[in-house]
Amino acid sequence: MTAMTPSPADLCRALLDRYGAHPPWETAGGYISLLVDYTHEDKAAKGLRKIADPAAARPPIHFSALEIVADQDLVLLLGAPGAGKTCFALHLALALAGEQLGDARWTLAALHRDLPRNDLGDRSDEAWKGALPTPLYVPAPGPVASLEALLPTDLLAILRSPQPGPVLLIIDAAEALGADGPVLLEALARLAADRLDMKVLVLGRSDACSAWIAPTAFVRYSLLPLLQSQRRDAMRAASGAEPYWPATPDLFALAVSLGSAPEPDWRLVDAWLEREFGADGASKQVQAALGRALHAEPAHEVQLPRSLTPYLLARGLETLADDGLGRVVGAAPEDWAAAVEILIRRRRDRGRPVAGLIRVLLNGPSGTNDRAALTVAQALVGDAPCAEWDLLRPALVGLIARGALTPAERRTAGAHLARIGDPRDLEELVAIAGGRLTMGSASHPNSMPVHRVTVANFRVGRYPVVNRDYARFVEETGRPWRTADGRRPDRANAPATDLTWRDARAYCDWLTPRWRAEGRIGADERARLPTEPEWEYAARGPHPDHGQEAAVDLVYPWRGPWAPDHANSAEAGFNAPCTVGLFPKGRSISGLDDMTGQVWEWTATLWGPDMATPSFRYPYADDGREDADAGPTIRRVLRGGCFSSAREKACCSYRGSLEPDGFWRGNGFRVAVAKA
Repeated sequence: MTAMTPSPADLCRALLDRYGAHPPWETAGGYISLLVDYTHEDKAAKGLRKIADPAAARPPIHFSALEIVADQDLVLLLGAPGAGKTCFALHLALALAGEQLGDARWTLAALHRDLPRNDLGDRSDEAWKGALPTPLYVPAPGPVASLEALLPTDLLAILRSPQPGPVLLIIDAAEALGADGPVLLEALARLAADRLDMKVLVLGRSDACSAWIAPTAFVRYSLLPLLQSQRRDAMRAASGAEPYWPATPDLFALAVSLGSAPEPDWRLVDAWLEREFGADGASKQVQAALGRALHAEPAHEVQLPRSLTPYLLARGLETLADDGLGRVVGAAPEDWAAAVEILIRRRRDRGRPVAGLIRVLLNGPSGTNDRAALTVAQALVGDAPCAEWDLLRPALVGLIARGALTPAERRTAGAHLARIGDPRDLEELVAIAGGRLTMGSASHPNSMPVHRVTVANFRVGRYPVVNRDYARFVEETGRPWRTADGRRPDRANAPATDLTWRDARAYCDWLTPRWRAEGRIGADERARLPTEPEWEYAARGPHPDHGQEAAVDLVYPWRGPWAPDHANSAEAGFNAPCTVGLFPKGRSISGLDDMTGQVWEWTATLWGPDMATPSFRYPYADDGREDADAGPTIRRVLRGGCFSSAREKACCSYRGSLEPDGFWRGNGFRVAVAKA
């Protein structure tokens, strides 16, 4: 190390000097540790594991953001505006620097509190495990295309030097990087690969960064809103009161500083602005924000949190007529989306009409309609049913059918569609003409040898069975359903999960007479689970027989190599099931959606008692593997992968398995129909 190279202590002292004097927002009760959308169950189920007690309740135990960064080397952490990304990044950086210097103002001990892990009472300590790295905090400067432009020269020299000691590089506000964000993630991954003691944390807005195809070395998680128990704890520490408090960290901090939380959120921001600046000063803040947005005026001398800007813009836009609003928003719909959402809510809360504005937005210039539909949905959904929902439904269905916007935005649109009533026929059946199937792949021993199987005519569900349909079965039969998400309104059109093989079969038995009565199937047909060959034939179609040598490459339903935006696999970063049909690019040649990724799908076929190696191996044969009465220790075949499966498993040929009484939030099924 040369004399000119800063030491770890120098770097920590510089960080504390720059940011420690003006710490990020926190509540009167101190910093609130943030949780992510990753649970202990998710970690246990990364592979299909044996379930010792299928009947045991499994409440979600969430990891904290700090624990994820401590456990992983490369993390992409996403969150909505105001979700607390910068607050977390600075608290972590300052705490690590304080630990390194022995500065009592900033220590990790402040984050090691008895942390709620859900709202069911589960709590445990939060702790940094492993060596303490030197934190390097870098706000993204704007659109750049190289590490040299992203990182200060001295920091880049340190990261490329053989200097010993672990480091944590934190890149904040990554959405500012623009279209080159994924390229820079690749460069950061290569840089970290050259240093075994380097961690990278990249934080960005979910609406801007969810569509990024990150390197496989990066893990992707999202910040959760504050739990009720977290808000309750903070308020008890601050004042002993327990009124309404928002779940968004920035708004929660506003409410705590006010000592009250007027509903809805825009009233809270209005009250805070007028408390801070007075009525005239608040109006000046609004006009300054609107001027900057419309005319690129210089920044006002008072700098407010970025998450408040949409509230100021919405307040300023109230003076414009509907046509004028349409022209402003149509020029750059993504820039105005959050403000327009708040504006619609402001109007509705004040009893002013919004239908005209919604029509202007939904019928705007080509290319803006889909984003406008999402904006309108964000504003309307959650309220009581209203006439404007009828305007919204076809717009949401259309953007989903076209695969418009980013996958994350379609996921949000699908959840809104579920809440207001998805009009699609989610029980649609697709006819599969019988033929010869090239089955298997040389890509995995359990999928070998590649061989030929004849499949008869059958029909199969275009989508996996969704929550709203399975819930009807549960209501009519009283069958237990151990699920945390199945009855959520925003998951009504997502695949039903936490289902055993026996649950899936019972549903098919219940469905058969109902579908016969409705004329959906014939009197001589029945609903059942597909066999393993039927499932693979539906997924890949009559794939030509090019021999085993050519079958090494993985086959996907779209009959091409793996590609982004084709499936809800691990690469999509959702880590949960989503509305069915969100990935039309990945539709099979037979017209089936979600055949790979999304959820593992039960088949009728037996695997055997051992998780690693099937007793019923290939080639497929009439050897008892379709015995529906096999015992509880004989595992059944699962196909297609799920939301946490990478492309190697989320394909047409990979074989999974689970006991018939096992269940998980990544297991579902689809219905096949054939002659009884």
